[in-house]
Amino acid sequence: MEGVVEPLYRKIRRDIVECELTPGKSFSEAELGRLYNAGRTPVREACRRLEREGLIRIIPFRGYMVTPLSVSEFKDLEEMQLIFEPEAAALATERATDEELEKILRLAHYEYRLDDKQSYREFVQKNYELHSLIAQCTRNRRLHEVIGNVHVRLMRFFYLGIPLDSYGQALAAEHLAMANAMRARNAGEARQHAETHIRNAMDRSSKLLMDAIRFGEAVFDTASVAGTIASPGRRSTKNTQ
Repeated sequence: MEGVVEPLYRKIRRDIVECELTPGKSFSEAELGRLYNAGRTPVREACRRLEREGLIRIIPFRGYMVTPLSVSEFKDLEEMQLIFEPEAAALATERATDEELEKILRLAHYEYRLDDKQSYREFVQKNYELHSLIAQCTRNRRLHEVIGNVHVRLMRFFYLGIPLDSYGQALAAEHLAMANAMRARNAGEARQHAETHIRNAMDRSSKLLMDAIRFGEAVFDTASVAGTIASPGRRSTKNTQ
């Protein structure tokens, strides 16, 4: 059964993260089974895992709902970054192998190209890989799980409706400053660069999120108590019942 559940879980998880499954969309067990050509038991097991990650909500006697996006969740996730990631960078500086530090530096170099959607999508993935690898290098499994989950959930916002159009150079420069401090085995500088990067990201994303909502690139779904963000411009066959 695990051989069936794992690839199914990864497919659904990818579609949730990349917003191919619309945030707030509900599905019955049978609908998900038809959509992914899978039986009820694998669907149930995959969705239980996704619920633990905060990506799906189980609705008793009805099925499943893709967890909505909300401004409050976005702010919570950024605060968690600020709490955990500077210390993770410092720990990783002390515990990572030289090979791991070189890989961190290679990932930090990536800069997306302006007005190139594919380049931007690659950046979102490499940004996740960078921060996840730093967390992995702490050798603290629980810390790695927390930071990894935070970034997976943040990726949905970036895929859906928060463009970072003019910040490619700034993001790459901040990543490189942190990676170079880590390669120099300077934990204090790595911690400081990580904190600066996250605080800058919080300032940028706050403005971008509000602008996206204000100008219709993303809108509040008033049916959601938390203020769900939905993108009217993105649709896929996986969003239809």
